Amino acid sequence: MRIPAFFHPDYAPADIPLLARLETTAAKLERLRLVDLMRPAPFDPARLAGLHDARYVQAFLHGDEPMASRQGIRWSPQVRDAALAMLGGQLAAAETARRTGIAMNVARGFHHALPDAGSGFCPLNGLALLAHVAPAQRVMVIDCDEHGGNGTEEFAARLPNLYNVSIFGTRFGCRGGERSWAMQVRAREEGFGRYLDALREAEALIDAHRPDLLVYQAGADCHENDPKSQVGLTTAQMFARDLDVFRMARDRAIPIVFVVAGGYQDADRVARLNANTVRAARRVWQPRSGADHT
Repeated sequence: MRIPAFFHPDYAPADIPLLARLETTAAKLERLRLVDLMRPAPFDPARLAGLHDARYVQAFLHGDEPMASRQGIRWSPQVRDAALAMLGGQLAAAETARRTGIAMNVARGFHHALPDAGSGFCPLNGLALLAHVAPAQRVMVIDCDEHGGNGTEEFAARLPNLYNVSIFGTRFGCRGGERSWAMQVRAREEGFGRYLDALREAEALIDAHRPDLLVYQAGADCHENDPKSQVGLTTAQMFARDLDVFRMARDRAIPIVFVVAGGYQDADRVARLNANTVRAARRVWQPRSGADHT
């Protein structure tokens, strides 16, 4: 089984290292035959109406400074086009997951983008977008990035169908709130059992709120060798984390979309960790595939 996955070259402008590494991941996934890679349709910025503040959206679309660069990456047409292309991938992945059970967007996380500004290398919140465009469906984010999903937390307080569960090492302003739960875990000091306990809390929240769609932010920056990691998961523990989240979705027949997020080691190492996340997805959906972590 190959996981349906979306990627467009616009995601990864070569002159922006934080984005260019997505090309490394996409190429590795295709080379290993782990995914069926597809290009998403262009994203219509009109679909952002009512999600982000209109003045901010216009500033980002047209490069009006200083607002256009608030996310921490200097604005350029390539940065704008990358963000919009990734949002197109989010919508395509969600549509595919509803048909097949699972889909991937080979895109950065979006979880720091706030309603009125970009933040933390995230210009637009593609997690909240999935709730915004489907107001009749309950969307729950399971965010396992190193950094808490502060932006998604703010959107959860605004969108009655959005739920946000963040398990993180670095709080990044994420403290929990309306339809949002914040769990800080330092597995290196507290042990992996504490991380598994947080995943059990996430599972209980899934059962309590019965989402129609799960969105998994599979952060690679939780890895013990990542320069930003306070969580400190080993490669094997990250693989176990991924298996656990995918099983939550499969066992309840809830469609799941996942994105690759974070990761500040070199591009090849991040790509290997991202590939392990896809291997975990394949193992859960096809238990006899023989996939394993590397």
